[in-house]
Amino acid sequence: MSDEVDRPSRPDRNEVRGAAGVASEAVDIVSRPVQGTHEAISGTVFGVLRRVGLGAASKPVQVMHDGISTGVYAAVRGIGHLAGRGVGAAAALARPGEWRPITGSPTGAVLTGAINGLVGDHMVALDNDLAVPMALYTSTVADEHGELPGDPEELRAVVADHPERDLTHLVLFVHGLGETEHAWRLYGEASAGEGYAERVSSAIGATPLLLRYNSGLGIADNGAALSLLLTDLWNRWPVEVRRLDLVGHSMGGLMLRHACHHAVQTGQPWVGAVRRMIYLGSPHRGAPLAHRVDQLATRLQRWSRSRAWAEFLDRRSAGIHDLVAGVSDTEVPLLAHASHHAVAACMTSSPHHPLANALGDLLVPVDSAGGAITDVEPLTSSHHFHLLNDPDVHEHLLRWLAVEDDDEDEDEDDAEAPR
Repeated sequence: MSDEVDRPSRPDRNEVRGAAGVASEAVDIVSRPVQGTHEAISGTVFGVLRRVGLGAASKPVQVMHDGISTGVYAAVRGIGHLAGRGVGAAAALARPGEWRPITGSPTGAVLTGAINGLVGDHMVALDNDLAVPMALYTSTVADEHGELPGDPEELRAVVADHPERDLTHLVLFVHGLGETEHAWRLYGEASAGEGYAERVSSAIGATPLLLRYNSGLGIADNGAALSLLLTDLWNRWPVEVRRLDLVGHSMGGLMLRHACHHAVQTGQPWVGAVRRMIYLGSPHRGAPLAHRVDQLATRLQRWSRSRAWAEFLDRRSAGIHDLVAGVSDTEVPLLAHASHHAVAACMTSSPHHPLANALGDLLVPVDSAGGAITDVEPLTSSHHFHLLNDPDVHEHLLRWLAVEDDDEDEDEDDAEAPR
């Protein structure tokens, strides 16, 4: 990866054209395992007929059957591709301003984030316009999030709109797999409409930023891209940043670890300002559900009838594949000079319940959410997505983020060691 920030938002980026491409690709992807299963079953039937002495009689039938079925599936895919290209061509003729970007609404952004989580790396390889570019957003008390402009003067103007915020203290929120920055607004009724970003701003005066990224790409690749993006922000920010705190949900926490590791390895300037790293349900030691899907794909490969479905499962994104193992504490150690905190959710009423770790939050076990971190707060009777906006998590965040270095306990063993 180059040392320059990749900005994939091309001037001709057309999300309607991208959506048409995704739809046609979906027809192709789904039809192939169906065709493979069909062919495996028919092959078994004609094989039995040959073994009972009817091979000669069934041969013409098999040739005709195979020709028709192959033609039908090819036609289905062809129609899908033609329809996709037709819609894409029509969308390309539209002038800027004649259509609203799909990601311009929270619903469209959420749907696009989910698609990118499933096959985002495939979309990038196809140069699909709906592949989510990595970008930073501001947070407001309204429902809208505004992308930070690239021009330094425009950025200064946007920042000036929030004089109540401490511009020297930034808090970055990074979403998880298949999500966007809008995910932090889930369950808003439990927090009077305020997400964590808005609460951090109103309660402690820090300046919150939210990241949107393609969660289907490899976690290490996304981490490196974020590292470079933060360097770009560091160089353009209107004032000197004295403190940067990082909050990640699920995959977002693993991505933050990779970003810090990349920054340390390559000497990026922003990493020295990091003080707090907070992980909300991040599978440091892997996610069993992702591992089980991996095992299922391996088992399906053993039989001809299901091999096409194994190939279908193997098309899941690099980001999902990376969740199987999590992050190695040896290869990607916790940032040494920062303090590390985590919240681990569990479906049981107590984190000490015999089933607490087995069930976890339905996606991440309690021990994986804690990993090597010693300061871990439980969130009981809750699932994985409650972590995005919960009153108890609000309080933990404010407690961790409001603490200044000079106010910390003097008897800490080593302020440079991860906790």
